[in-house]
Amino acid sequence: MASHEEGRSRLDRVLGITVLTGLSLVLVVGVVFAIAYGSRNITSRATDLHTADESLRSATVVRAQVTLATYMASVDQRLGTVTLEPRELSQEEAGLALADMETGVDELRSDGVAGPDLLGAANRFGATSREALAFLDGGDVMAAQQLVDTEFDEAFRALAGHLVGMRDQLAADVEASDVLLGRIGNIARFLVAFFIPAAVILIYRELVRRRQTESDLERRLESERQLARYREEFIANASHELRTPLTGIVGMAMIAEEDRAVRESPMLKELVHTIITEANDLSRMVEDLLTTARLDAGALSYSFEDVEIDREVNNAAASLIQGGLNVTIDSEPALIRADRTRIRQVVRNLLSNAYKYGGPKVQVTGRIADMTYILSVCDDGKGLPSEVETRLFQRFVHADQRAGTIDSVGLGLSIVHALVNGMGGAVTYHRRPGETRFDVRMPLVGALLDFAGVSSDVSAAFRSERAAY
Repeated sequence: MASHEEGRSRLDRVLGITVLTGLSLVLVVGVVFAIAYGSRNITSRATDLHTADESLRSATVVRAQVTLATYMASVDQRLGTVTLEPRELSQEEAGLALADMETGVDELRSDGVAGPDLLGAANRFGATSREALAFLDGGDVMAAQQLVDTEFDEAFRALAGHLVGMRDQLAADVEASDVLLGRIGNIARFLVAFFIPAAVILIYRELVRRRQTESDLERRLESERQLARYREEFIANASHELRTPLTGIVGMAMIAEEDRAVRESPMLKELVHTIITEANDLSRMVEDLLTTARLDAGALSYSFEDVEIDREVNNAAASLIQGGLNVTIDSEPALIRADRTRIRQVVRNLLSNAYKYGGPKVQVTGRIADMTYILSVCDDGKGLPSEVETRLFQRFVHADQRAGTIDSVGLGLSIVHALVNGMGGAVTYHRRPGETRFDVRMPLVGALLDFAGVSSDVSAAFRSERAAY
């Protein structure tokens, strides 16, 4: 009898332990699934938060660039200046940013976080942006200015309000999920400590690893938001605060240069000439800084077309010649496949580098070799020290090893290297007694080879090679 009761008691204990162990396993499995769900929820919300931030950034860039282009067009109309190239660049940047914003809003809609109000505000802002750009393309500056001052600004504020509200709500959701996940972690530790001592180390390590991963993800997302914010502020401020006033200064100085009193006064003529030269130098520095920022952000785009390289070389050298550069240009006519704006920037930077650091004799030559066009910028300076040559195309490298060389931020050659590579070409440096030379190789347009009498097989090979770029 006692043996029977003892066996029954042992059976009850085993049953109790089994039930308790089963419940513990169920709880642990539930906790694990809850943690996994919380992690996915945080990741999803964090991704939506990043998308909302990027959409807001893109909308801000659209607003800044459209306003800037309208302002430049208005200045041109009032003062008779010509800022076609920077205005077209601003309009192009506005179009690209508008496409990015609409893509981001569409992603938010696909994730189910964008409501009708946000979609309506985005559609309205996109429509007013395109209408303003259309006015500018059509030359109706007054209509563009009126639209920017009224409906365009109101549409941006409405869209920004929706995006900011969504961003704050997503941030609150991420924080709430993080708090809940922390509580679940505490429950898991309690279960591990009291019900499954044998698995305490493994489960604890898993929880710590997951929590660390979540913390790292949150830190990375915060760093990305800060970088995006800083990048946005830099580009917007630099565009508005530097490039626009410089354009106005150059324009007004060029108008003053044509004044009769200025032409008759050597001192005034030299003063106005100095203003134009220095403003052009500063404008090139600002353009280099903006290009570097876009390269870092992966936001630099290229608009490829058939470019008459000899004409662009002369256009790019015009402002430097006006500033005192003594250069001989012997550029063979040819068509290359490149971005017109960027190839001008490449030529300007190479000529500016030769003007500042090379010898007094600067020469530009261009010739066709095989299926490429070789543009060479040469000077008779002393060249670079051997220890600098290996770092020549890196940023902030100067021939005299100083970080703050006058009239330079140390970005010119690094930008040349990045832009030429981005357009499918190559740039090299050569030094021989009495000559320092930079060679830029760019692909020719296939039609030019046919025109020059090259066989169709060779022309087809060139087009295939160009496609590989």
